[in-house]
Amino acid sequence: MRFQVRILAPITALVALMTIPAAGYAAEAHMYRCKDKNGRVFYTDRPDIACRGLETDEMTKHGLVLDRPDSRPLESPEERQARLAQERKDRALLQSYSSEAQIEAAKQRTLKTPLLGVKYAKKKLAIYTEQLDELREREAALEAAGQAVPLELIENIDATLSDITKLQSELDTKQRAVDRIVDRYEADKERYRELMARKDSN
Repeated sequence: MRFQVRILAPITALVALMTIPAAGYAAEAHMYRCKDKNGRVFYTDRPDIACRGLETDEMTKHGLVLDRPDSRPLESPEERQARLAQERKDRALLQSYSSEAQIEAAKQRTLKTPLLGVKYAKKKLAIYTEQLDELREREAALEAAGQAVPLELIENIDATLSDITKLQSELDTKQRAVDRIVDRYEADKERYRELMARKDSN
């Protein structure tokens, strides 16, 4: 019997040690700001001990104050999911950037290749448009001279028109991709300003 106790004791200790990092990790996710009855403010990662019975704010490690659970209205599962998703996005935003200038720099880096694609598409479209103008001038000159327009010329005009239509569609697609990138980063900058303003007000 004593032999079994000696064997189980190290195993029990090992299991206990294995559970400590997980609990520690969860505690590090947020910090807490407490205010006592005298108005003194202090911070802790153990609200269950240090902040018991006191006015407490839950904060991210970047200083963003989260809503108090008891101050939120009743949420539907969909609303809760949306709120948690927004909180995750906010944390990722604050972890990725430390200023609006960094967001702008990231936008410019991301736009570099798509903007080159737009530039190339516009240049190619201009070339085909110029070719179409030349073909139509030849067609108009023949008609003005009372001569029949060769079938080859008509086919070239139709083919060039088809190419221009395709190029315009490609250009529109590339431009929409650029616009989406701009909108995304501008939204990030606006949200970043909101989060920083909230942090300053707290």
